[in-house]
Amino acid sequence: MWRTIRTVIGLILIGVGLIGLLVPVIPGIPLLIAGVALVGSNHPLIRPAIARLRTWRRKWRRSR
Repeated sequence: MWRTIRTVIGLILIGVGLIGLLVPVIPGIPLLIAGVALVGSNHPLIRPAIARLRTWRRKWRRSR
C-alpha cells in the first residue's frame, strides 16, 4: 500500500516538475528530484532516463 502511494505521489511530483520547467513560477528541478526520489530508480519509467543520463555524463566527461 505504501509503495503505491509513494509511486503515485512521485509521479505527480514529476509531472508538476515537468510543468515547472516550462512555467517560471513553479520550481521544476526540486520537484523532479523529489519525485524521482519517491518513485525510486527501479521504476520502469525512471530506469531508461537514468541510463540516458549516465550515457550523457560519460560522453560529457570524455569530451572535456
